Amino acid sequence: MRDLKKAPKPALYLGLSGLVPFVAAPLLMAATELYLPDVAFAQVAYGASIVSFLGGVRWGFALPAGSPAKPDWLNLANSVVPSLIAWMALLFYRDITQSALLVIIGLGIALHYDLSLLPTYPSWFKALRTILTFVAFLSLVGTVVIKQCYPEKKLTNK
Repeated sequence: MRDLKKAPKPALYLGLSGLVPFVAAPLLMAATELYLPDVAFAQVAYGASIVSFLGGVRWGFALPAGSPAKPDWLNLANSVVPSLIAWMALLFYRDITQSALLVIIGLGIALHYDLSLLPTYPSWFKALRTILTFVAFLSLVGTVVIKQCYPEKKLTNK
């Protein structure tokens, strides 16, 4: 984690600011003592977009000439898996617990791939990814717990 100090400032600040949608949702619901399904879904949809983004990062890493990750079937297929998991998470939009669980699984698979299967990523990137994934995981778990603890209030009339 000490290698986080080596992170380029834009990567560090943009990465950390990317946690705002994850953290804001459970904080808002905890502060109001209400489970807000629209807010919870917005958090999960954001998480799904991040999971897809992480697959794209891997695809982009494999494409440049000279990259240690070759654009072979394994690397490119593993780059597509996060997008498929994110898509499945959005299919379960009526059950936020299942959606959040799929996003958590997608984040976990992406982190595992980044830490163990692509050892050539810079150490600062691995440290940053670990922190970002851990906070996103806790935030999604927080939303699932809040769903069980607080009364539901819909923001829209459907």
